[in-house]
Amino acid sequence: MQIKHKKLTSVLKTSMLLLLASSVLLSGCGGGKDNASGQAGDGSPTKITMQTLNYAQDMVDKSSPLWQELEKKTNTELSITWLTPTTIQDKVNVMLASGDLPDVTFVETLNNSQLQKMIQQGVFWDLTPYIKDYPNLSSPQLAQMWEDSKVGGKNYAIPRYYPSYGGGMFPMLRKDWLDKLGLEAPTTMDELFDVLVAFRDKDPNGNGQKDEIPYATTPASLLFMYGIYNETLGNWKLKDGKLVPVITEDASRDALLWIKKAFDEGLLPKDFAIMKFSQVVDLVRGGKVGASDFSMNAVWGHGKVIRDAIPKAELIPTAYLENPNGYKYTPSGSSYYGVYLIPKKVPEEKVKKILEVFDYGNSPEGNVMLYHGMQGVHYNEENGKKVLTEQGKKDMVGDGNMSSLFHLISDDMSIGEVGMPDDLYERNVQIVNERKKIVVPEPARGLYSDAYNRLYPEIEKKVDDIRTKVIIGQETIEAYDQFIEQLKQDKNLQLITEEMNKEYEKKIAK
Repeated sequence: MQIKHKKLTSVLKTSMLLLLASSVLLSGCGGGKDNASGQAGDGSPTKITMQTLNYAQDMVDKSSPLWQELEKKTNTELSITWLTPTTIQDKVNVMLASGDLPDVTFVETLNNSQLQKMIQQGVFWDLTPYIKDYPNLSSPQLAQMWEDSKVGGKNYAIPRYYPSYGGGMFPMLRKDWLDKLGLEAPTTMDELFDVLVAFRDKDPNGNGQKDEIPYATTPASLLFMYGIYNETLGNWKLKDGKLVPVITEDASRDALLWIKKAFDEGLLPKDFAIMKFSQVVDLVRGGKVGASDFSMNAVWGHGKVIRDAIPKAELIPTAYLENPNGYKYTPSGSSYYGVYLIPKKVPEEKVKKILEVFDYGNSPEGNVMLYHGMQGVHYNEENGKKVLTEQGKKDMVGDGNMSSLFHLISDDMSIGEVGMPDDLYERNVQIVNERKKIVVPEPARGLYSDAYNRLYPEIEKKVDDIRTKVIIGQETIEAYDQFIEQLKQDKNLQLITEEMNKEYEKKIAK
């Protein structure tokens, strides 16, 4: 996957035929005790509408062999809607507001005001009593993600597994450019800046023209910068035992000034303020970008595309970055990225069928098939490794798509990629092991506040807007300072902070 940011990431719809096709469930897919036959009354496939986030550049449809194999294995007819990173937030918000929900509804985060309200109103099934009946979903390996995704002590959502390390937006650089200029991968913010200046000035692509883009990114992709300077993950940090919002901290001002300096020095694209993630990907794959922000598997996901035109091109992830205080920061997160919810309008027997499908997708067989494809067709085993075949490339195996539904239950989900050369994979293993030595706190993880869900998005948008304007020179840093001082007195932010601290106190009292 491209990011936990995850980011990142595909969801579901419905029809009257669903009621007819879900009375009895298909057996043999690791389902629960109550779904003995597992088939519709007439044995026909159960129709299920779904959506999920998909980072693939080219998205598959029902002609995909893996799509068809999943339907065959689970006796279903799946209608899958793919959502892109640039459209998912708006589309999900519209969907939740309208109440027009597919059978399996994907959201990136449970911290959504409308979603939390709908959960409290009983719009979605409480899946807690059912999980134990599905051996793969209830395996000890997945226990933490179920715990992390509880709302009020209950599981209303099926979490989509994701490794805690290796994902998330974080700088990735052209190693061949570093090597040509005699530079090492940066480990501090100052070193990162100096490397980007060298990419700008020293013609690393060797064409005699000053046409390199040192750092292609977007404002949203650079949110980790504020984490580096604040020494925390997420929107909150601990000060004297209390949660305080990162957005009003002086350290966030320092991060903003670093980004502004990079823009002023021509290290970021001129259209940085309006750039979309898909445009960044196109620039990176075009071979003229020195650094960008991706999860670790992009080393090959994007790197292989660059190599088609530039055979010696190579990408390398940064292991960590130190802020001016010497604090080492690396991205990490919860044990899942995104969740699936099932609306109460879906009959109980169909709920069990859906859980059966997810149980298969999280089984060793289904997990490998949806990520690597079918052995002998999409990959071959060579020296203990799965090697992508030409048919695998043709069917777009391992590049998001079907593996977006059920993530591979392995670090490979964030650090591996189908067809990745051994040397790149082994280096990624070394880097992720280095990242695992670093534990950055995320004190607000798992906390839900009604005020936060309702009011914070508008505050955050205003902060994002003024940050971007300061970066590109439309506002002064003094205007930003004045804005932040006013924000500290904002009644809504004060209410959010009060509620979040109450939730935090409950959490630590357990």
